[in-house]
Amino acid sequence: MRVRPARGDGADRRRFEQRARQARTLRRRPVLLALLLVVLVAAGVYLVGFSSVLAARTVVVEGVPQAQQAAVREAAAIPTGVPLARIDLDAPGRRVVQSPLYASVEVARKWPSTVLITVTPRTPVLALKRSGDFQLVDADGVAYQTVGAAPAGVPVASGKGEVSPQGLRAAISVMSTLPGDLRGKVSAVQVQGPSMVTFQLDKTTVLWGDESEPQLKVKVLRALLSKGAGTINVSAPHSPATS
Repeated sequence: MRVRPARGDGADRRRFEQRARQARTLRRRPVLLALLLVVLVAAGVYLVGFSSVLAARTVVVEGVPQAQQAAVREAAAIPTGVPLARIDLDAPGRRVVQSPLYASVEVARKWPSTVLITVTPRTPVLALKRSGDFQLVDADGVAYQTVGAAPAGVPVASGKGEVSPQGLRAAISVMSTLPGDLRGKVSAVQVQGPSMVTFQLDKTTVLWGDESEPQLKVKVLRALLSKGAGTINVSAPHSPATS
């Protein structure tokens, strides 16, 4: 007896084959996505790390006058044409900060093609008089530059002989303690030692003494400045004296 296939068998077979193809496609999809991801990652690595598209082309220096920028670039020795991602940012900073003129140096990438060098110069708080010249000293006590004349607005520090490191630290502490409106009027600092710092404030000589009780000394000094005294002694701020 010959059996004929039911009318729906062909349609069922097509649906079965379609579902089988869909299943195979679904099984292959993660593999295809993984391959695509690998290709994209490889392309990104090449683009960032090896191609010239994102190479360093410009070195920008900030924080110093334009006249010093070329010297900073030369000291940093950052190669151009090298992919930005492969440039060592630590070594250029170490090379630049070897100059005593700079307190700190930061080197950073600025995509797509720039290296930024940010320099923090040392700022003088005192000009230490030494044999006709002046050594500029910053707030950390670093004597970083010798000049022929003290810069405008920087008090000249001196002593009867060589100013000791302890005396210099005391003088720096006093200058750091003074509020800006008073510090800007100081023209000279005499350092007899860490326990006796004297400075010239406009036309008034101020005997400050040591580093103790700085806030009280400032308060007493302000009160006595209005009296027009030629000399104010706040070394013992609880019993100040004027003359």
